[in-house]
Amino acid sequence: MNNEAWGLGSPGEWLWGSAPMRWRRVYPGRADQVGVARVFAATLFEGTGREEDVAVVVAELATNAVRHSRSGKERGWFGLEVTLADIAYIAVTDLGGGCVPTIRSEMPGCEPRVGGYGLLTVSKLALKMGMHGSAANGFTVWADMDLRRPAHHRPERQVTLAS
Repeated sequence: MNNEAWGLGSPGEWLWGSAPMRWRRVYPGRADQVGVARVFAATLFEGTGREEDVAVVVAELATNAVRHSRSGKERGWFGLEVTLADIAYIAVTDLGGGCVPTIRSEMPGCEPRVGGYGLLTVSKLALKMGMHGSAANGFTVWADMDLRRPAHHRPERQVTLAS
């Protein structure tokens, strides 16, 4: 049987076809699983030049899920969803029970929210980001990343967290 009969063409055409590639994974809500999710996402983006940026976004979002929601409790979990396209989509879903995810201000004199600057870091790496859900049912915090932009280009503006 020849290759034309298969209808797929080359491996590159199949791998980098017009449809975006999507993955979903669920991880136990433990701190050690943040690194596992980070490595998984970085591996998916290998060769894009944005592997480390993606890894940082996943680590920050997953850390927040484990630290600030029921995901970090016994039998908790968090979900990772990734879409690889020119505008990549990265989302982490938690089990809720914590505060509404908020970007911490860099303004002097502002009282910090719980934790550090994780969402602020994500906002600087993302084209845009947002959140949906509730404390009762869980939040999904997502970031769109422009893979067409080189990793060394960082916008100076802060992205607003949209819901």
